[in-house]
Amino acid sequence: NENQRSIEEICICCGSFQIHTQHPLFHGGICTPCTENFLETFFLYDDDGLQAYCTICCSGKTLLMCDDPTCNRCYCLECLDVLVSPGTAEKFKAMNTWLCFMCLPLSSNGLLKRKKRWRAKLKCFYDQESNHLEIYQPLSAWERKPINVLSLFDNITPERLLASLFESCTVPQSEQDRMRAMSLLFGLFIFDVTLPFPFSSSLSPLAWYFYQYHRILQYGKPPESSQRPFFWMFVDNLVLEKEDRETASRFFKVHRKSSPSPDCFFFTSCLLSV
Repeated sequence: NENQRSIEEICICCGSFQIHTQHPLFHGGICTPCTENFLETFFLYDDDGLQAYCTICCSGKTLLMCDDPTCNRCYCLECLDVLVSPGTAEKFKAMNTWLCFMCLPLSSNGLLKRKKRWRAKLKCFYDQESNHLEIYQPLSAWERKPINVLSLFDNITPERLLASLFESCTVPQSEQDRMRAMSLLFGLFIFDVTLPFPFSSSLSPLAWYFYQYHRILQYGKPPESSQRPFFWMFVDNLVLEKEDRETASRFFKVHRKSSPSPDCFFFTSCLLSV
């Protein structure tokens, strides 16, 4: 019947008929947008150690958690009602203990059918669909070239003089070329800076350091088409409050990262042009 389709011809995440590949855990297709979403979110976990998104569609607003203490999987109510049967979500919510489809010995529940050897299929899915970074062969010691590193605001006098050149509308071409020759741009807040104004104030010395670093970074970054690797790091030496660190991270459009030591907090990112 031309009006009937097999589950492998339908994306079980969103219902699309534009199938890209097959779902790694359950029988059924998955479209290109859902494949990309699956790759990005399947291994995301919340602070409680549970999956942050639905195991099936990697989306969902309201999630039902498996009660097996060794399982960390969640399922959205929409997937339960559509793929198992209408009303399934409310039925499972009313149960005192609910074991999910990956924990139960029964592999089939309505349209939801768990695949055999799903762990191997999940690995194969990531191996085939992920964009792998090209791994370069290491160079021998005599073939390696030194990198140019610019460290800002450690010895503040020369860097402040350099940064002042970028405050004018017209930046000398020689200074732009000098910036673009850098391989690593490093900046940090210094301990002995006075704090008469909060970080959010344009008059704050901390804000001055931060925004000057960002301005120099814009000159130092190679164009997107460049094959030259470029790295940058900005370190907060316990100067900023948590809210200010979040603000700075959003400005840089990066996720801040903490060091293993509780006494040292920094946010950093690496931009790699390949």
